[in-house]
Amino acid sequence: MAEKQLTKESQTRTLRSWMLGLHATHIIDIGGRLGYFAELGRHGGAASAQALAAALQLDPWRTEVWCRAACTVGVLGYEDDKGFVFAPFMAELLGEESPELLTSHVLASLSRDFPAYPEAFRTGATKTFHEHDADFFFHQSRIAALRAPEIVAAARKVPGIEACLQAGGRVMDVGSGSGMTIVRFAEEFPTCRVVGIEPLPYFIEYSRRLIQERGVQNRVHVEPIGGERIAFDKEIDLITMVQVFHELPDGAKLEVLRHCQRSLKPGGVLLLVDRCSPDSGADLRDRRFTMSILEQWFEVTWGNIVNTRSEILQMLGDTGFTVTQENADIVPTYWTFVAEKTR
Repeated sequence: MAEKQLTKESQTRTLRSWMLGLHATHIIDIGGRLGYFAELGRHGGAASAQALAAALQLDPWRTEVWCRAACTVGVLGYEDDKGFVFAPFMAELLGEESPELLTSHVLASLSRDFPAYPEAFRTGATKTFHEHDADFFFHQSRIAALRAPEIVAAARKVPGIEACLQAGGRVMDVGSGSGMTIVRFAEEFPTCRVVGIEPLPYFIEYSRRLIQERGVQNRVHVEPIGGERIAFDKEIDLITMVQVFHELPDGAKLEVLRHCQRSLKPGGVLLLVDRCSPDSGADLRDRRFTMSILEQWFEVTWGNIVNTRSEILQMLGDTGFTVTQENADIVPTYWTFVAEKTR
């Protein structure tokens, strides 16, 4: 089939659809934050703007404006005899803990960095991950909860790991964030012991509350340190590092990998899950790199560097690891490296 010919008019429509998408992202984010979607669900999927405003104690005129805008971007519909209704499938897609709704919150939070980009590009100024606000961290925590089951499932696929953890093995999660992954390991492997490495006070507090709430405090704890200060020596069976490696200062990456290598028992495994920047121009057309390219874009002023696949492989080899598996499909949109301690 011949490729569709692009014209100035079709490219104009494309540009305008992207601009409309900016509005749609914020309409969804605000609808979730204010409770419009949840309240519409409680009304059976149909309600007037006035009914939504009254139930949520919000301004009725502004609620009407939001409802109309949500219709315009295709999130809601309107029926004369019912009022505002969910567009097809939107009730499910925009449920309170849905990936799509949580992603809209994260994207809206990230977009607050963009007005500072022109000046940051001129001066090289940075605003690190740690310098973001509590709202940003809160939604990062919620999205991490969705990823935790995928990480445990990926670990189960590593030869020997499941049996090791069922027998009481030990897991370390570097950059454990909100603690969702370390708690998930403890719950799925009732005799394993788990430690999180996390320097950020917000996440330390959040994860310690979660550990207490889930009743796994006898087997799970968090070390309030960065990866450069890990002090274990041949004590860990499995290390996970998820969406963290690219956030390490570029000059510290080898040091953190060396600490991880020293922490592992002989034959222990590092499961590194992260983005990979393109190695070549051809990779720009490879959809496996799409999210990596975009992530480097929205973190470009944070000081983070998303390494290429070849750079990550080189660093793993230089620090005493042998990569036994790499895969762009085990954890969707990420590259997964399985690396064994070899010396």
